[in-house]
Amino acid sequence: MKDLTGSASSTIDAAPEACFELVSAVDRYPDWNPEMVRGAEVFVRDAEGRPAAVRTTVHVAAGPLTRDFNLLMAVTRQEGREVRLARVKHEPSDPELFEVIWRVGSEKPSRLELELAATLDVPRLVPVGGVGDRIAQGFVEAAKRELEGSSPNASASSS
Repeated sequence: MKDLTGSASSTIDAAPEACFELVSAVDRYPDWNPEMVRGAEVFVRDAEGRPAAVRTTVHVAAGPLTRDFNLLMAVTRQEGREVRLARVKHEPSDPELFEVIWRVGSEKPSRLELELAATLDVPRLVPVGGVGDRIAQGFVEAAKRELEGSSPNASASSS
């Protein structure tokens, strides 16, 4: 088992509400970050119809680590401020962890932050230093492109 941690943040020229909506819609991650999120299937929705449990395929290609992780993620929200995705354990003794926390600032331009913590079954000899930060940065950059309208998907949907 290897521990990965990482964080990234950016100032985004978008309203906080738009940032929160983007990171809350976990089932839409493959639309704006297809390099890292290869699939997202909603299993449970909350009372507002937003994803509450999602099976995801996260593709990690950072340095020597290239692997797809199939994860069942629980999604919780602190309205307007934070979205937390946490891997659901297969059984109580399951040691793997994968948690992503998005935080959204309260003013425009918005501050978007991501923290990542994972304990994953990765071969012992694979170095993982800095991989968590690269994953976090990739997510934040993809969100920024989508929110500021510079991704191919954003321009296609606005025409």
